[in-house]
Amino acid sequence: MNSLLVQGREWEPDPAPDEHLVREIVASLGCAPALGALLAHRGGAEWRNLLDPGASQFHSPLSLSGMDAAMERVIVAISRGERVFIHGDFDVDGLTGAAILYLGLAPLFPRSTIKVEVGDRRHGHGLSRAFVLRAIDEGFNLVITVDCGISNVDEVAMLREAGVDTVITDHHVPPAELPPAVAIIDPQLPGETYPNQHLAGVGVAYKFLSALYERLGKPVPYQLLDLVGLGTIADLVPLAAGGEVENRALVREAFAVIARGEGASLGLRVLMNRLSINPKRLTASDIGYIIAPKLNAANRAGDPKVAFLLLTTKVQERAEYLSEVLLDYNRDREVAQGDLIAQAADELVRSGSDPQRDGMIILSGKYWNEGIIGLAASNLAERYRVPTVIISRGDKVSRGSCRSVDGFDIIACLRDNANLFLHYGGHKMAAGFTVKNELLPLLRDRLIDCAVQRRPADHKKKRRFDASINAAQIDTRFYANIRSLAPYGPGNPPPLFHLPDCLFSNLSLVGAQKQHLKGTVSQNGVSLPLIAFRMGRHIEAFEQASGNGLIFRPGFDDWRGTVQVEGVDLVDE
Repeated sequence: MNSLLVQGREWEPDPAPDEHLVREIVASLGCAPALGALLAHRGGAEWRNLLDPGASQFHSPLSLSGMDAAMERVIVAISRGERVFIHGDFDVDGLTGAAILYLGLAPLFPRSTIKVEVGDRRHGHGLSRAFVLRAIDEGFNLVITVDCGISNVDEVAMLREAGVDTVITDHHVPPAELPPAVAIIDPQLPGETYPNQHLAGVGVAYKFLSALYERLGKPVPYQLLDLVGLGTIADLVPLAAGGEVENRALVREAFAVIARGEGASLGLRVLMNRLSINPKRLTASDIGYIIAPKLNAANRAGDPKVAFLLLTTKVQERAEYLSEVLLDYNRDREVAQGDLIAQAADELVRSGSDPQRDGMIILSGKYWNEGIIGLAASNLAERYRVPTVIISRGDKVSRGSCRSVDGFDIIACLRDNANLFLHYGGHKMAAGFTVKNELLPLLRDRLIDCAVQRRPADHKKKRRFDASINAAQIDTRFYANIRSLAPYGPGNPPPLFHLPDCLFSNLSLVGAQKQHLKGTVSQNGVSLPLIAFRMGRHIEAFEQASGNGLIFRPGFDDWRGTVQVEGVDLVDE
């Protein structure tokens, strides 16, 4: 099926699952065949796990190597009343992880013995020399990292030489040489047998705290799951991968905690209220596209400590004030982001690059805002569906931010060229680096070569939808069944369906800038409300369509209380 809206895009259904299994699922649930096919394809014989990936899917934190050594060192610190310095990264994953450790460890230590640093873009990701000197000068006994540290060999060595121990909790790919920490917890360590390799940094921090509380005979602080869900979604780690669903289970339990109003973070509740997000109808999209950008705005256009303080405050008035500061930061971030994306798009045209031929976009600009280059990279990667690298050139040193696409391991490309970088780190979908300016031309050539070599064999494959369905089957029950498969995200994308032989009527443009399309879609005498986000410019194509197919997601109109169709693409039949 060819797209009528996006040039070059083709659609095809997912491979047909086992028909016997589909019939078994339909009979068991009394559901539409399209839902049975979806469950069979995504879950196979374990399809029931997709419907209820609850706490039973949590793996024992004790199976993470390094956990025993980490707990023993912290228990010693508790018994001695030592001073502990927590260092988290400045993105949402690091902020939530640092907040979890602070909220979980503070009750176990004497007052004022726990301190937190969340870094900033000026010093870059991970432990900085400035932080190390502070930890030493201020007499801390133990440093615990969150979402960072695995690449800080020299900095951890400096701490050790000064008599300061380090416990590393991280989830990034380790370098060949590991830091000399007293304990390292990282699901990507060589030889690690923990079933879920894709824990976010906040997930690793929560596992560590859960194990510690169990060892101390205390109930695991499940109220902290609100922060686990927030950080996990924001960091774009797979929610499901090859049958492994622990991340999805963590997020699902987080949503349940938030819906009940039992989450540990007052600030998160206040921010959600300011953003008019209903905690009982929270979705991964709400976090990924609305909440997380507001928290990240602190490190892009202000001070990341503001976001950390919001997540950890226990005072309502302070939470209200800090949330307002974040929203001010976000307004500044939106202006800067729009400007940089426009500059990057212009540079792409001027460079004469062909993203599909090269397999990668690499752009650079003098003094481009380092807090925004990752957002620009994400925008272009999504637009052109190729990995993208955006570089801010300084006077002598440049910083790059990388965003990838499904099937392409961007950190592997950086690792292949590790000798060119002053620093680098990240994971399959997002990474960053620092490089001397004189090496930029060589780096560009190397990365393009890597993109060509590592490009997935099926990079030109057609886009897939989950199943075809008739309009008569799209009702409230069908929507409820689809919603039960949430939360959606990497590894568990929102289902897409094909509605054949459609007619469209009552079309109009809606939204602040008239960018959305609203109307009615009909098939075989059954009509359903239609909304097509950011497709207002295609209104003529919908008006002229007759008997064409519609690729869509099931949605719900809260205002009317009815199921609606969220159009994604028009296709020929």
